[in-house]
Formats: sequence, structure tokens, C-alpha cells
Amino acid sequence: MDLKTAFAGRFKVGAAISRMNLSTPANMRFLLDQFNSFTVENDMKPMFFLDSEANFKEPEKYNLAPKLRFDFASPYLDFAKEHQIPMRGHTLVWHNQTPKWFFCRNYDEGEGLADRDTMLKRLENYIRGVLTFVQENYPGVIYAWDVVNEVIDEGDFRKSLWTETVGTDFVIKAFEFAKKYKAPEVKLFYNDYDTFEPWKRKLIIEKVLKPLVAEGLVDGMGMQTHLLMDKPDLAEYEISLHSFGELVPEVQITELDIHNADPSEESMERLAERYKELFTIIVKAKDEGKANVTAVTFWNLLDENSWLTNFRKEVSHPLLFEGKCQAKKAYYSVLETVLSKDQIEKWTPEYTDEEYQSPPPFEYFKTMRSLMYHRVHIEKGIDLCFEEYGSGDNYILSAQVGFYPFGMQQKLASMGYHVICITLRGFYPSSYVEEDYGDRWYDVFAEDVVKVADKLHIDKFFYMGASHGAGVGWHLMLLAPSRIKGFIACVPGPHSLTEGSMSMRQMVLSGIIKEPPPMDPPIDNDPRREKRRNFRSAHIAMNPEPDPREKAIDYGRPLLKFKTEEKLCEALHTIEVPTLILGAIDDPISTPELMLRSAKALPHCKMILYSNCGHNIDTDLVEELSGEADRFMKQVDHDGRVYAWDM
Repeated sequence: MDLKTAFAGRFKVGAAISRMNLSTPANMRFLLDQFNSFTVENDMKPMFFLDSEANFKEPEKYNLAPKLRFDFASPYLDFAKEHQIPMRGHTLVWHNQTPKWFFCRNYDEGEGLADRDTMLKRLENYIRGVLTFVQENYPGVIYAWDVVNEVIDEGDFRKSLWTETVGTDFVIKAFEFAKKYKAPEVKLFYNDYDTFEPWKRKLIIEKVLKPLVAEGLVDGMGMQTHLLMDKPDLAEYEISLHSFGELVPEVQITELDIHNADPSEESMERLAERYKELFTIIVKAKDEGKANVTAVTFWNLLDENSWLTNFRKEVSHPLLFEGKCQAKKAYYSVLETVLSKDQIEKWTPEYTDEEYQSPPPFEYFKTMRSLMYHRVHIEKGIDLCFEEYGSGDNYILSAQVGFYPFGMQQKLASMGYHVICITLRGFYPSSYVEEDYGDRWYDVFAEDVVKVADKLHIDKFFYMGASHGAGVGWHLMLLAPSRIKGFIACVPGPHSLTEGSMSMRQMVLSGIIKEPPPMDPPIDNDPRREKRRNFRSAHIAMNPEPDPREKAIDYGRPLLKFKTEEKLCEALHTIEVPTLILGAIDDPISTPELMLRSAKALPHCKMILYSNCGHNIDTDLVEELSGEADRFMKQVDHDGRVYAWDM
């Protein structure tokens, strides 16, 4: 007997799914076989409904009613409608995965935050637009919405752009708008994590649920239920379940998983027992009328899909199923809370190998990644996109064609820096360009860095770049040295001016070079670096083909205007900005000889070379290079130079 049948008459049993699940036939057959509800893991969060391109292009037109897009949500809604499986809507309002530009005047992050009245209009029209689209095109498909998600944190309302622009009553307002536009049968929920914590339980009840109940705006409480093997004490969980059950008509378990990094048989036995204890509490509360539990949703279908592996930085085994939809012991222990053992049949998935095959949805990933960017308008027809990591006033700016999501920038953000990663103009998702800037490309890129800094009100900053990104840095040091505290230059060259003007990238794209020289030497007996290289290769393989407009760009090589090696070195000698050069002995592009030439020319330079490394050293040795960069920046902040006078 499957989950949906076993718990029929008590509550729906659902799972969260991703676009990869949706595009894998076996996963979707499995969903229909075991579950009778599902939630979209990411693609129905605010950032996926907001049409950034349209809102940026015509901010006056859409100022109070943001233009929405539904291409992310529609494939899931189509599936639900076709197969008559109900959906939970997740989530209308959240501090996370809602782009900052949505809160800004004219949807421009360089113009500051919009006022309360503007944001209330945007909030209402956004909710109206989403609910109207879903209910007109997919009537009856979505039975419940998480209207507001995770507003309680650290003993009070979470500080967010919502509280900053609207105030804490944005919660009430969101529910008012949702109730105004929802279909009669749709239920409205408040959703939060760690609801078993006594302090959080109390605040949710007093600050969120009771005001909503008093206004007749809420139908239920969503308990996310992300648990650990040893925390919480499930007695506290039971108290929360009963407390919410006394106050609101429905309770739903919305994002259930139990993190477990130990795949051993003994550990999986303990996981099964913990699931059994949890479901015993849930079923008992339902049967005894302590809480009207109407749905239990697992957060993903399979262990391999779980968000926890990335979040916890270790492989997690938190769910009831794994691999090719195979049941774990926890599956049977959950069934035992409502069935006798002789009623439980062994689950044997019967999906073909072909049904597990799914080509990666390249365009989906490309578009999805673009939504995670911030954007500023810097001149007519040119918007620049950037990723932001960390916080605070110690800024690092970096500008490249694209960024690896697990590189030095992200590591340095975790070490206390505020990192802005700018995608160069001409490259997605920044604005494409028709103009060929000739030998001025790098000057234009450098000027753009300054324009972004101006828009974000950043006065002085460190600049960090690798390869062509370091090329931007050379031009930046010459164009705006007063803005730069220090330059972290990874494999920076610059190229010898005797080698020609065309970039290596363009020579490969145009077929002049069939393939670039080996960028990295082989790794001997270093599994960590091998794993990192494999992960990076897999990441690159997921990228779609570049747009033809990108392929047409040849930004050339940096500092070409100096014509000769002698004049180039003279120019480098004028750079007073403290510089850290990080390079690799086996780099065929930015060779040690080129970097040594640069270091000798610079008056304030420190250079570190690593053996058994190549051109991709910034993603190969992330921790090591980040540590060196951190020491360099702290020294520059302290003394304004690359070495200390007093040790």
C-alpha cells in the first residue's frame, strides 16, 4: 500500500519537486504512485513570477503593478491539471528569493527603496496577478497557499526589506490581499521553520496567528518540520502541534525532512524510528482532535534531490526514498503508524531505465540563474547585473564574463567581506551590446565597475579578478586608482603585446584554435581537488551555448594601447595601488614569466606562485587563495601597503 492510500481519510501526503524531477518521467510516475499532493520547491517563489526584463525596461508603466511571468510555474500547473493531482502554492510573500529591485524606486537598486504606499500597491497587484492567473487558467488545482513565509526570527519580526519599506503589518496586508483575490475553496496558511522552539511558538501565536485569526484572514499554520536526528525533543514538537491546532482550523506539515549524514544500516534504522515517532504524534493529534492536520509534505522526493546536502555541506539522507525511487526502512516505519505489518507490501518501483533519463533543461537553468542577479541601470540601453554575497562596508568588486558559484568570491564573503560580482556588459544577463568598442573594451569594462560602485554608493573598495577579470583590474588601476584600496590579481598576465590582440576565448570560438592548451596539470593523490575539478566541469557542462551576440564579441587583450612591452611596463610602474598577484607555475596563459615581469614593474606588489596548478587556480585552490587574499586585504586596511612596518 502506498502513502497516499495509507493516510487517506486523515490527510494528504505530498512531496516537493524541482524542474529536474518534472523533466524525469520516472520521478513523476513515482509522484503519482505514492503521493496525492505536491509543492513546487522553488519555481513559484516571488523571484520566478516577477518579470525582471519588462519591469526594468518600462518601470513607469509597471511601477505600481509589476509585470509578472508564468513560464516557470506553468509546467507544474499543467502537470497537476492533466493528472488531477492537487498542489500547495509556495510561497507568495517571503524575505528571501524576492529580488531587491522589487523594493526599489523605478525597480533600480541604485535609486533607493520605494515608499510604503508604492510597496503596498505592488504587493496587492502582485498577489492579485498570481492568484488570478492560477485560478482562471487552472481552477481547483491549488488548494492552499503559503501566503507569508518565515517572518519570525531572533525573538521578533525578522528585519527584512518588507519591514523596512512597509512595516510589520505587511503580514496582515498580504493576507488581506490574498483573501480578497482567492477562490472560495482555497485555504491560506502562514508557514515557518523551527516551530517547535518554545520562544518561536509563542511569538508566532501572539504576533502572527492571533492577529490574523481576529481578522478572519488565516485558515491554517504551516509547520515546516526540518528536523535533526537528535533535535528537537519531539515532546516540544507535539506541544506546538497541539497549540497551533487549538488556534487555527488546519495545520499542515509543509517541508518535512530529517537530516542524517550517516548512510549506515544502523543509522537508517534510527532514522526509521524517528520518523515513526513523529508520525505517531501527527496521527494521534489528528485522530484525537488535538490538531486538524490536513496535509503532510516531504521536502523532495528522493535523498539525492534534497536541498540539505548543499545547505548542510555534507551528503544528507533525510527522506523515505532514494536512488531509483527505492523505499528505505523509514518508509515502512511511517506506514506502520496506520497499518499492521501484514497490510504493508514491499514497494517495488517498476520504471524503466529510459524513464530515469532526462536531458538537463539548459535554458531553464540559464534563465533561473539570471533571476538571482541584482541589476542597476548605468546608461541608456545598458543594465549591468551583479551577484551579491556577504554584507558590511568592506567591499570587494569583481567583474568577469561569468562567475563560478563556489569560488573565491563566495569564500571571501563567508570570511566577512561584502562581495559584488559584476557580469560584464555584452554578456548575459547584463545588457547585450551592438557596438564594437575596438581596443577600448577593457576601458569600458573598468568604467562600468566604477559606475556600479557609484550606483551602490560604494566609495573605496578592493578589486579582485581572474584572467580577463584581472585584465579589467589593470585598466581600473590606471583609470580610477583613487577608488581602489587594493588589487587581488589572479593569473593576471597581462599578455605579452607581441602575441597579438585577439583574446584566447575568441580564438577558440572562431576556430583559430581548435581547443585551448591544457589549463591545469594532472592532480596526483589529491581527492579533494579532483572532486572540485569534476564539480566545476559538471557546472560548466550545464551551461547553455552562448548567445550569438556574445560569441561576436572580441574584447581582445588588456593594455593593448601601450603597443610595446617597454611602454606596458612603464604604465604598470605608475600603479601605486597595493597589488597581490596569485599565479600558477603550470599556467600556459598567464605564465610565471609574464607575472614576474608584471610584479617587477609594480612598485607595491606581492606575488605568490603555486606549483602543480594551472590557469583555473582560483577555483582549484579556493581556501588557500582566499586565505592569502584575506591576509593581504587586512594588511592593506591596517597599513595601506602590502607588507607591515611593525611585526
